[in-house]
Amino acid sequence: MATRRSRRSLTTFAVLVLSAITLIALSLGTSAGITSSLRSVGSTVLSPLVDVVNAATRPIGNFFSGALNYGAVTSENQKLQAQVNTLQQQRLIEKYERQQLAQINALQGLGFVGSIPTVTAQTINLNVSNFAASIEINQGSSSGVAVGMPVVGSGGLVGQVVIVSHSTATVRLIDDGLSRVGAQVGTSSVQGIINGVSYNKSLTLNYIAPNSAVSKGAVVYTNGLQSAEFPAGLPIGKVTSVANPQNATQMAITVAPLANLKSLGYVDVLLWEPPA
Repeated sequence: MATRRSRRSLTTFAVLVLSAITLIALSLGTSAGITSSLRSVGSTVLSPLVDVVNAATRPIGNFFSGALNYGAVTSENQKLQAQVNTLQQQRLIEKYERQQLAQINALQGLGFVGSIPTVTAQTINLNVSNFAASIEINQGSSSGVAVGMPVVGSGGLVGQVVIVSHSTATVRLIDDGLSRVGAQVGTSSVQGIINGVSYNKSLTLNYIAPNSAVSKGAVVYTNGLQSAEFPAGLPIGKVTSVANPQNATQMAITVAPLANLKSLGYVDVLLWEPPA
């Protein structure tokens, strides 16, 4: 506070001195010599005062200069953040594209398909509820897809075509509550029916007589019996639990799907129909 008061007093004093010198100049006329002398005196008297005024006002100039620089830095930071966001989006897109390409590549040369011709389709919609589970794909009758055809993923059976239009089709997944698939445990003679329960829930293997030779970890395949809705040998899932409830007429067996039903970006439709 004392420094500010001192600067204010010096500034006022400088103004008074300058006014006095001006009055002297007017009273002495416009002689060149006198004017020159007054300029010299004025400069000598006011020079220290000007330095004080400059020192007092310099922080204000620095403030405005800093404000302008701050705006430039903020603008540059915004540009850099926009570039970072763009790069992050590009990485996410590239990651998604790599995942999709991996799924397509995984569908090539599926050994369990054998010589059955296939149509690769992209999933364009997922429909799930408490008991229902289906996907919509971007291939339909124009590509040879028909109702009843099996649909597989890289791990095994995915489901069955239930509705077809010209360019799309609806596939009921094997974990849908209405799904039924004739099944066989490994290479044994043990056969039953795989039932769907609900989306993202384990399948059940039903109608297996008590104490049958079924063990945890066994792979379950489509049985392909006469008039079956699926060709033989398509992997369905792996047994995850086996029990023989007391006094029950069948074993309690759960099966986990081998196909990743939660990641069906692309699937293969088998152009196969049950024998007449």
